[in-house]
Amino acid sequence: MRVFLYSLVGIPLLFADGVLLYVLAPRLAGRFTPVQGLVLLGGGVVYVAVRLLVRKPERLYLWAHELTHLVVAKLFLREVHGFHITSRSGGKVVIDRTNVAIDLAPYAVPLYNILAIIPATILRGRYPHAGEVYLGAAAFLFTMHLHFSAEGFIDGQPDVKRSGRFFSFVLVLLVWMFLVPILATPGNPRLGMSGLPKFYREWLLAGMETGRELLVRGRAML
Repeated sequence: MRVFLYSLVGIPLLFADGVLLYVLAPRLAGRFTPVQGLVLLGGGVVYVAVRLLVRKPERLYLWAHELTHLVVAKLFLREVHGFHITSRSGGKVVIDRTNVAIDLAPYAVPLYNILAIIPATILRGRYPHAGEVYLGAAAFLFTMHLHFSAEGFIDGQPDVKRSGRFFSFVLVLLVWMFLVPILATPGNPRLGMSGLPKFYREWLLAGMETGRELLVRGRAML
């Protein structure tokens, strides 16, 4: 019953995701120069090369995944009874109770990308190419996050199965869209922290207008 109810909630969320992504993609892409776009692409390609030619950085991802579980569980004042990561059994955080936020936080929040913002913001004003270096590293880390998150959904990890894969996916996608402009800011002066409120406001207003137009057209067709 829980999965069924969450799936019903996921239907309007899926519509919102599609509209917001449609509006976000060109707005975000227009704020990157061709060179920055190549750097982003290069960072993603480097991760794929590392994954295919060297090894899958599973231990690196597991630390971020389980640590995110731990932090969010603490934010909800849960009792943590165990935390461990092994190469044989993977990682596990044992808590007294869970919820949707605790379950899905490691998929929705790319922890390494969040952490990388701090040094990138500090170094951006000191080194001329710090922004490009950050974008390449951010693309590498986000591609890693996408890769392992996709594996978790495909394999049917308990975190995503508790609320249903459909609802989990649409909710995680929504969080990703809200985070990406923030993650891009340290490497892109065209965004900037001071410009983010305006960016989000215009994006959401355009999304609501687009969604309204689609609903009107849908009613007219009926």
